[in-house]
Amino acid sequence: MYTALLILSVTCVGWLAAENCSVPFLTGLVYQKIDSEPQNLTIEHSIQLTEDSFHLLIVNETLPELCRNSVNIQYELYVLQIRNVGLAHIKPGAFNITPTLGLLKISYNPLTALKKGVFQGLRVKEIDCSNNYISSIDEEAFDGIPMLEVLRLSYNAIKQVSPEWFKNSPNVYKLSIIFNELTSLPARAFQNMAKDRAVKLRLSANRIQDIDEEAFYSVGNIEILRLNGNKLESLPENLFVNRTIRRLEINTNKLLCFPDKLFQSGVGSLAFLDNPTFKCPCLEKVRHFVETGNINIWYPAIICEDRAREVNIVFNYNKTYELPLILRPTEATL
Repeated sequence: MYTALLILSVTCVGWLAAENCSVPFLTGLVYQKIDSEPQNLTIEHSIQLTEDSFHLLIVNETLPELCRNSVNIQYELYVLQIRNVGLAHIKPGAFNITPTLGLLKISYNPLTALKKGVFQGLRVKEIDCSNNYISSIDEEAFDGIPMLEVLRLSYNAIKQVSPEWFKNSPNVYKLSIIFNELTSLPARAFQNMAKDRAVKLRLSANRIQDIDEEAFYSVGNIEILRLNGNKLESLPENLFVNRTIRRLEINTNKLLCFPDKLFQSGVGSLAFLDNPTFKCPCLEKVRHFVETGNINIWYPAIICEDRAREVNIVFNYNKTYELPLILRPTEATL
């Protein structure tokens, strides 16, 4: 019995220590104004400010963990940046920041997970967790951040987008997850994003092969959708139903054609360079769509035969050319 109590006591003490860990001795750089010279800030026990500032940068230090209230800022601050400090773990409640923060940037760290409650309640407009090793994100990780508008998660190891992201965070209109390991986009993937403004989605340089027909369910107009550098052979028909996509980029994929609904949509700019598998009959549809709709276009480099008119149609970048078709000689002409 005494042994069991001793083990329990040690376990509880260890847990409390982990929850209330102190920030090691650090030196930060404080920029009072956007164009001012940095001043050194001595940090011990927790990250704090002594006066209003524009930018607090902690870089090239040693900060392996942030626990509850590790960041305790009550003065005005616009940018907080934690870069290349060996940060591997962030506990819920780590950020106790009273004022509205323009940008919270955590980058170039061995951070592998974003947990529920880490950002909840923060008055922050942009979170940038790019250039880490993030592969695990709790479904509730971005809940309850009412002022959040922009989320950047590029250059990580993220394998999926969750339809549960952004509950009670209704103003997110810009999402960037380039250079990750996404292989598909599920139904309702972006359903909780902003409804009162056009969204911007950057999903290039992944391994996306499949997009669910309902992936863009409840998404309003799209300002820009970038899917460059994936493995897509097709796009869902519903992507082009009841919404306007102002700019669609799907360069360097394996597209065969576009769904017919695209040709009835309000796409204003279309780029699909380096899709050498694209079918010629579909290219001619795109050409007609572009010419009648005054659309900005970037074609893959493909030559298509039109035997009925005895011409070759050359598609190249933003232009097409027609050249006489040189027919092979027949026995009658020899």
